[in-house]
Amino acid sequence: DAVFVDAGANIGTHTAYALLGGRFARAISCEPEPKNLRLLEMNIAANNLSSRVRIVPKALGAQAGSAVLHLHPRNKGAHSLRWNPSYDGQGQLEVPVVRLDEMLKQEGVPPEQIGVIWIDTEGFEPQVVQGLGALLGRVPLLIEYAPKRYAADDATRLRELLQQHYTTLYRLGPEMPAAEPLSALASIGGITDILVF
Repeated sequence: DAVFVDAGANIGTHTAYALLGGRFARAISCEPEPKNLRLLEMNIAANNLSSRVRIVPKALGAQAGSAVLHLHPRNKGAHSLRWNPSYDGQGQLEVPVVRLDEMLKQEGVPPEQIGVIWIDTEGFEPQVVQGLGALLGRVPLLIEYAPKRYAADDATRLRELLQQHYTTLYRLGPEMPAAEPLSALASIGGITDILVF
């Protein structure tokens, strides 16, 4: 009965793949941008997954409230709460923000049912991880780790949080990854998908 949590679901590519792959019973997918949200709903329906996916039309962060989502005019996967993702992008939208720990509690998902949390929020990953609260160290995380997108103190805080609560790091890619200590985070400069547990 493992649950796949998609933090920054976009149009649901990862959600659909996770469920169709047979390793997860259901998913919770969070996406705040209305056009992406509509495509996410259509994608889930087209793959006959509607009964297995709970879509949450909100952004995730360290604090509940609202925030400005900066819209990329061409790349609908690059919208960001962190900054304006495009030199020519003027669009923005105020969106509701929830903490991930509180949202999962409201959805009735206990830590032992969470198979993995996939966090891809275009530079807002440190804030999403902070919003895990007491779930840190209790659930595995897949993170699009991009330290150059973070403010210096955000990058430091994210590394500290992960090092305090997790022991093993895998850098995901085309090659079979090897286990590394969490201290290896300091050597990652580019955008890298990581698994920590």
